[in-house]
Amino acid sequence: MNNFMARILSFLFHPLLIPTYLFLILLGFDPSFSVLLPLKMKWLVTGTILGTTVIFPLILILIMLRMKVITSLFLPRREERIFPLITIAIFYYVTFYLIRDLYFPRNFQLFILGATLLAVITLLVNLFYRISMHMTALGAITGLFLSMTLHSGGYSLVLFIGAVLISGLTGSARLKLNAHQPAEIYSGWLMGAAVMCVTSFLL
Repeated sequence: MNNFMARILSFLFHPLLIPTYLFLILLGFDPSFSVLLPLKMKWLVTGTILGTTVIFPLILILIMLRMKVITSLFLPRREERIFPLITIAIFYYVTFYLIRDLYFPRNFQLFILGATLLAVITLLVNLFYRISMHMTALGAITGLFLSMTLHSGGYSLVLFIGAVLISGLTGSARLKLNAHQPAEIYSGWLMGAAVMCVTSFLL
């Protein structure tokens, strides 16, 4: 893998994009969700998810970048992750609050709740240790797909295998770019997977 491909993978699987990817995957794979939701409503809901989990947090993070609170969208330094993580946690909880009483796949609601919890845990861990946020997000979606596979099997197994492969590629990309040490990669992925599995089984 060359540096160009590593950068592409880092952008494609940026932590902020993972909830939108998950929503689109469930929209395509969950028959009841896909059939019962009218086309216009699908676009509206997709736009809402994109807004609350990507666009609005990104705007605030870009403002932080402009104000030099952070040095990069990839947040390379441990101390500059505090405010972005607080922002992400708030917007993820707002997303959960907006969708909790609507007809949404339970797995997506669990993921957003688990992602909110993960943002808080990552914030606390970040005070002492620079964990990989890319791998935490990918570990979370892998943990969700593992839980889905154990509960129902079917297409979830394909999603789980795909998530593992993407996690491996992205982890390799982050190492190629010298963005993290191996321990930061592995610990981030394991933390994300563990928290999401526990959230899925307890709720």
